[in-house]
Amino acid sequence: MRSNGVLVMLAAAAAGCNRYDLFRLSGYQQESFSNKADVLFVIDNSESMLEESSDLATNFAGFIGKIDELEQNLGYDGLPDAVTNFVDYVQNRGGFVDYQFGITTTDALVDAGELQGPLVARGDDQVAYNFTEGLVCEATCFPESFAPQSDPAYNCGDPLDAISQEFLSCACGGSWRGNCGGAQEMGIEAVYLAMCRAVPNPPVDCFADVVVNPGEPDEQTIPSRLQQSDIGSNAGMLRENANFIPIIVTDEGDGSIRTDDGEEIPEEYVRLFEQFGRRMSWVVIGPGLDADNKQRCPGTGTDWGVTRYNYMVHVTDGLSIDIYDDSCNSRDFEDTLQQVADLLTNLVTQFPLQSVPVPGTIQVLVDGKLIDEAEVTGTDSFGLEEYSDGWTYSGANNAVVFHGTAIPGYDARIEVYYLPIDGMPRDLPF
Repeated sequence: MRSNGVLVMLAAAAAGCNRYDLFRLSGYQQESFSNKADVLFVIDNSESMLEESSDLATNFAGFIGKIDELEQNLGYDGLPDAVTNFVDYVQNRGGFVDYQFGITTTDALVDAGELQGPLVARGDDQVAYNFTEGLVCEATCFPESFAPQSDPAYNCGDPLDAISQEFLSCACGGSWRGNCGGAQEMGIEAVYLAMCRAVPNPPVDCFADVVVNPGEPDEQTIPSRLQQSDIGSNAGMLRENANFIPIIVTDEGDGSIRTDDGEEIPEEYVRLFEQFGRRMSWVVIGPGLDADNKQRCPGTGTDWGVTRYNYMVHVTDGLSIDIYDDSCNSRDFEDTLQQVADLLTNLVTQFPLQSVPVPGTIQVLVDGKLIDEAEVTGTDSFGLEEYSDGWTYSGANNAVVFHGTAIPGYDARIEVYYLPIDGMPRDLPF
């Protein structure tokens, strides 16, 4: 089986040097591939989302199966298979997404990004069941009018086909009315607060009061939702060198309070997220917009709130999925989660470099083929540059970024050669 790891060999690309000389000059190699995916589902826990949350729960087992399908096809008959599978894991890590899932809600003023239920991870017993238990019991709102169907044949721990009285009794006990949130959905704020809770030394902004509509007659100050005692309350949610994927599930737009109402670009949140230094890919399962940036299906959300989510997806090479089908009915989550599974198995488009390159010396090869540097082809609706197929260098992240059809698969061998500004490293690994 072909290698599925991504090896980035860093060397210099000075004129007149062959690759051996260039590699010898920089003197080290870098492994930038990570198959870790820290996924945070941010669930809109308003009454209007009951159908969508239920559909997400009943389709989650298939989602896990899609991510695990490569591993499920392997044999485990004695030591030879064990050795073969270990080698395959090392060489083919893209097929073994080291995932973990957490859940919080868009009710950032009450739940404030706190995990609802435990983290569930690859290798745990009954991953899908444990996730759906947290989703249904801790992050879904069941209105008083909701009367679950009866399924006498259901036994605790069975795969979930529908939300039934028996499943709720097994999973949630006697109190299964769930968690009904407030009217203002703040998915972006919830992600930010969840990250603040997850790191040992949160940025000071995590504990700052928020002034809403400053200078206006309706100006108000909202006290910080977090205290020093909340540090580490989401411990384990963000692992070292993992890709962080927030997945917003909502039928409305974003109303997060650190960006003024009506503002489409959440610039303050972009700044705040940068403080964590994490690779992020946003996924939003929410209302879609038409060509005029208006909500395609009638709803109670705002167009600018939906655009905020689209912006976070856009700047992180994420995924936006319309929560409604062509007839404006709730979309089947089987297809939706299939798209999310595909994203999780194709995570990395950006490769950080260990040294800062001399401008103009970068050469990039994929499977031995020289890749052209991408060119700016225009700007998008957010005013951001668009590129042709190829790669670009990001000075802000000191990374090579791939675009379009040049984005390599996990089974590709990536070589990045360049002349480092700081010259030959002092310590060589050989």
